Amino acid sequence: MQLTTVSGLVIRERQSGDNDKFLDILTETDGVVEVMAKGVKKYTCPFAAASQLYAYSRFCLSYRRGRYYIDSAEPVKIFYSVREELERFSLVSYFSEVISFCQFPDKENSRDILRLFLNILHYLTEGTREMSLLKSIFELRLMSETGHMPDVVGCSVCRQYQTDKMYFSAAKGNLYCENCYSAHPEHGAVCIGPSVLHAVRHIVLTDFDRLFNFKLSGDSMTVLSDISEQYLLIHLGRSRFKTLDFYNSLC
Repeated sequence: MQLTTVSGLVIRERQSGDNDKFLDILTETDGVVEVMAKGVKKYTCPFAAASQLYAYSRFCLSYRRGRYYIDSAEPVKIFYSVREELERFSLVSYFSEVISFCQFPDKENSRDILRLFLNILHYLTEGTREMSLLKSIFELRLMSETGHMPDVVGCSVCRQYQTDKMYFSAAKGNLYCENCYSAHPEHGAVCIGPSVLHAVRHIVLTDFDRLFNFKLSGDSMTVLSDISEQYLLIHLGRSRFKTLDFYNSLC
């Protein structure tokens, strides 16, 4: 029997019989791993707390017959409060569905995506960032970490850094300055002002330690929310996620 120890966040759970669960755990080294938690619904289970939804825990896993099983686990941080309010819970459920769908390029990306999700859970718990802003940060940064970073350094045609109006194409992930867009309009490109452009550049290019250090509101936040959502859907090849539809129905 092979044993391995890993830190990870429980992002999805599925019932299996009377006392067991299948868990999807976002790990720091191997992306999302499906794990069987035997007897986890019994009140005597020693790792029940560590196996809750949105618990960040240290797991000791055994591997046998082609499946991982929890041998033991210790909670590090349990983000229980995100499950107590419907809008917050629907938002993190959307994040979980997207992460489960994504392919992780390498172990470094796995660590960064786990860090991204943990930080978002922290801000949702503390209530110190708007949910719409956290959603856009998640969408654009996740795409960047999984190999779909948009080209936002300058106009994709003339490489001009910034004009009064810039146009962003979610389909191509490109920017266009006023002149280049006027000469060759890109179908579906959206006009974005300086504040939205700065926000997009900040999300995809800044160091992680400063990722959440900005704010946006009003019409600019609406534009950012629209383009980040469309960018994720297009580049994951999806027309919708059920959890996203539910979250948007609440907003």
